[in-house]
Amino acid sequence: MTNRHTLLALAAALTLTPEIARADSFEAGTLIIPMDTTYQDYGMFEAYGLVYELLRSGVQLEWVIREGKAFGDPDFTTSSVDHLSGDPVLSHGYRGGPFVVRAADAPAALPIIDAWQQDNPDTAVHEATQAFDGDVTHTLVAAPTIAMMADGNQKIARKYMAAAKIPDSTGDLTWPDESPDMLDPDELAGPTEETHNDGALFDEDGTPVYCQFMSMHWGVGDAEDNPEVVAEMRRFLQHPTHLFAECQAVNAFENLEPHGFFLTPNGFEIGDGPDVYDFFNMDTPFAQMDGKFASVGGSEPAYTLPMGDSYKSDDIVMITEAGTPIGVNDVWMTGLIDGVCPASSSCLNAGKVSYLGGHEYKTDLPISENPDSLGTRLFLNSLFEAPCATLEGFPQLELTKSGPDQTDVPEITYTLDYMNNGPLPALAVVLRDPLPSGASFVSATDGGALMGDEVIWSLGNLGSGEGGAVEFTVTLPALGVYENTATLDYTVGVNEFALDSNVVMTLYGDELDTDTTAGTATTDDPSAGSSDAGTGGDSATASDSSDSSDPSAGTGDGSGDTTGETAGASGGEDAPGGCGCRSDDRSPAGALLLLLALAPITRRRARARVAR
Repeated sequence: MTNRHTLLALAAALTLTPEIARADSFEAGTLIIPMDTTYQDYGMFEAYGLVYELLRSGVQLEWVIREGKAFGDPDFTTSSVDHLSGDPVLSHGYRGGPFVVRAADAPAALPIIDAWQQDNPDTAVHEATQAFDGDVTHTLVAAPTIAMMADGNQKIARKYMAAAKIPDSTGDLTWPDESPDMLDPDELAGPTEETHNDGALFDEDGTPVYCQFMSMHWGVGDAEDNPEVVAEMRRFLQHPTHLFAECQAVNAFENLEPHGFFLTPNGFEIGDGPDVYDFFNMDTPFAQMDGKFASVGGSEPAYTLPMGDSYKSDDIVMITEAGTPIGVNDVWMTGLIDGVCPASSSCLNAGKVSYLGGHEYKTDLPISENPDSLGTRLFLNSLFEAPCATLEGFPQLELTKSGPDQTDVPEITYTLDYMNNGPLPALAVVLRDPLPSGASFVSATDGGALMGDEVIWSLGNLGSGEGGAVEFTVTLPALGVYENTATLDYTVGVNEFALDSNVVMTLYGDELDTDTTAGTATTDDPSAGSSDAGTGGDSATASDSSDSSDPSAGTGDGSGDTTGETAGASGGEDAPGGCGCRSDDRSPAGALLLLLALAPITRRRARARVAR
């Protein structure tokens, strides 16, 4: 079971500050996906496909990268056993940024791993036989939405994705030109040149609908003919998203005035492809690799800054020609747009840009014998690096339900308030509220409609800071106490999640002296969107504050803390002596209310439903 207290503290920190590597401990039974040539030489690319499949299936992973490490250094050392063969692995220094599944999540992960290894036996997975410590750079929580540019050279990206067996959003491993995630320049540019967020990267409200975008060889001349594509990309990168560009696409985006210059003040000059390399910032996720690296040729094998220029941030370059200063013959660079934060941070108000020199890297294996395949691995690193795939970028949804705690008339109205306070959108949001038992639907605001026994609103995408309120009215069938809870269904990446509101209980019948307290459900508490429903004072309305910003929501056993207080009730005539209560004349509805108030109401956990 996920440790909700640890995740609570973690999520609270991540919502306030950029993510940095944090020391953490892992128990025996933790699953390790090696990313070094000792154990993943033949399964290196498919290992990324396994990571994507685990995320798509709702399994959370930690990307463990030792802070401050140099090229080739281990990230942690432990003993383990190979999951497929059972062979022991004694005191191995895991290198290259291994991915880790916590021991508590191993039961959910193992069936997925078993199915993957049946089709891809070269993908190694180890099970730790002893505890170990490691630096967690990213907590990965959702399979990212990925768009590919139909720039005439999409076959290169297709080859990289096929090597990893990572599909498009429909599950198609071939990434056909008809894929909804294959976007041509006209789709990217949108219908106007005045509005820079009306292209296919955005919804009708200008909210990004993709996490990652890649272009492999878009021409410089094509960018000059269609500058709106670059303008749309600049707007896309005002969110915590990611652009990957390779070869000529680098200068197509970076050098276009006035919309380019994402990482540099004046663009790049084409450099000479180096044969020997210096490596920097090896503790960043983008730089994770193991083995000897070799770049490849092409129209833009490397990049040099004009004389006197420097990058907008000082930690951008990861691979450059050995012996040259930064800014001369650089091969692999990344940074946040316009240098608003250090490249090593994960600011939630800016997108990341990655540039790789060389036209087309190989996908030949083993990695140890094919150094010109490591460029493909750098590309795959970038798919999981942006905050939109991580815990820190998870939407922070709030759902508050309110209604009367007591009514003398059968017709009542509920109000539902919802808001996304997180940095990234919740996609395809649907708000639904089942009718109270036996109730009849009367009306709903803002397009709410009765479907079966639920009132449903299709809210579209909820971007950062977006929210609203809706109401619906029902007629209750008879005297009694009615309980009601609403739910927000939403998508992050390609994963589906749900958040329950607080519980509202309404007494239809005896008049009570009660105070109404509306509760709130929110997604910024990684305790899985649980709702504590308890009565307070003389109120018949349950109240609570809960959240599920931790997408591991619902992976536990559904239990939680319970609270409850006795709700006062009065009925009948005042007795002599001013008692004010008569046990011999208590209405059935009042008695039911008292029983409900005395009974603790079990915490509800938000459910994480996975798209398969």
